[in-house]
Amino acid sequence: MPAPPPKDRASGGPTRRWAWKSRYLEGLVAWGCRNVDRRRTVSTPGPHARPPGLCLASAAHPGALLTQLFVLVLLLIGRVLAAPIPILTLEGGVDPGSAEYLVAGIARAERDGAPAVVIAMDTPGGLLSSTREIVQAELAATVPVIVYVTPSGARAGSAGVFITLAAHVAAMAPGTNIGAAHPVGVFGGVLGKSAEGEGSAEQAAAMEEKILNDTLAWARAIAEQRGRPMEFTEEAVRSSAAITDSEALARGVIDLSAVDLPDLLAQVDGREVQTAAGPVTLRTAGAAVEHVAMGFRQRVVHFLGDPNLIFLLLGLGLLGLYVEYHQPGLILPGVLGGCCLVAAAVALSILPFNLAGLLLVIGGFVLFAIEVWVPSYGALTAGGISCLLLGGILLFDVQEFDLRVQLSTLIPVAVVAGLLALGVAMVVLRSHRRRVATGREGMVGELGQVTEGGDGQGWVLVDGAIWKATWQGTLARGARVRVRGLQRLSLSVEAAPEPPGPDDPTSA
Repeated sequence: MPAPPPKDRASGGPTRRWAWKSRYLEGLVAWGCRNVDRRRTVSTPGPHARPPGLCLASAAHPGALLTQLFVLVLLLIGRVLAAPIPILTLEGGVDPGSAEYLVAGIARAERDGAPAVVIAMDTPGGLLSSTREIVQAELAATVPVIVYVTPSGARAGSAGVFITLAAHVAAMAPGTNIGAAHPVGVFGGVLGKSAEGEGSAEQAAAMEEKILNDTLAWARAIAEQRGRPMEFTEEAVRSSAAITDSEALARGVIDLSAVDLPDLLAQVDGREVQTAAGPVTLRTAGAAVEHVAMGFRQRVVHFLGDPNLIFLLLGLGLLGLYVEYHQPGLILPGVLGGCCLVAAAVALSILPFNLAGLLLVIGGFVLFAIEVWVPSYGALTAGGISCLLLGGILLFDVQEFDLRVQLSTLIPVAVVAGLLALGVAMVVLRSHRRRVATGREGMVGELGQVTEGGDGQGWVLVDGAIWKATWQGTLARGARVRVRGLQRLSLSVEAAPEPPGPDDPTSA
């Protein structure tokens, strides 16, 4: 009889029900085949005897035929009850959200007793820390991990190289490429180059060299454990080498090239791989698959893990508060700006960032605000745009792969924010220079007409209202007056010249 089901290493308890039943049925199948072989060997002596291990039935042995039918039924039931192969999809950057998704997917496949797990990947790179989490999960996995760079036109760039190297089986679709795994510097350059100058430049060059050597040693360790070629690994990390799928297959960087997912599963079927639990033979041909999507939290973290999006949220948030500050009462810019800043704060808590870069971004909008109170004819606005550009460049740490704000996002956001801030400043200055039209100050200079005249005081009609007024001299009823001031509820007026009539030669 078959041995009792194994225990789950992770939890210490029994494995999940489908994995347990699948293994139990495999034991029954093996026992049935041994029973058939034994019966045939005993009942067919002489030249017709069959060697042990050949699980065949004959009409001459009804008992063996029934046993084999029973075994076939068990095989069909085992196929139905076997856990499907989970398909994990990595699109976009490697960040904490995608790392959590892939690590959880591998752990779930181990618990379910899946025959394998497939990572369908198309990534330009991402965080080094998140890449290490994924690679550690691959190297420690007890279930075979298959990394498949797909679809055609996809790439396994930068961090994707390490994820591919760490897989038990690496595959690529036609028309894909892999490589360019060199760490990226803060200004978009590459690390490991000698810096000119003394002092801080030499220290920066030494730090860059340490990062490069550490990354190179890590890549060599992965390649050695998985039997990948060391030459390409060093070229990809040291000199940003990149190759196509056909070149990768010829050089042994990947194990096979597959047109689509069914072709991939058919090709890897029967391949033996070495997992953390020992050798495993893949049984994937015709197996059921299950596409596992990211959870809501993982999707949010993955969406906010884009440096370009974070810089855009910062710019929109600060610009919204800037507009609301100078034009109070609009409400909408302030609300949208606050929401954008909250989203940017959440994103900055996920990704490592440079505090100096964040202060420069904020300082750029401070210069925009000062432009209103200290007119500099655009000098402060130009300084604010420069701060935004420099802050965007310095916003994220340098020890990452392609973790920086792209110039295609950085320049438009900085320029548009500067122009909008300059436009708001011009509107505010124009409104400050305009004569006051309401309130106490708005009454000065208004024209009116005397309704009750007299010597030194009377009543006047100004702007549709009758006011008590004082003046010098005597004004008759109907005389035109101009307001000189307001004291409590009494106006101080003076005589105003009459408008020219139609027969006045000066009226032309």
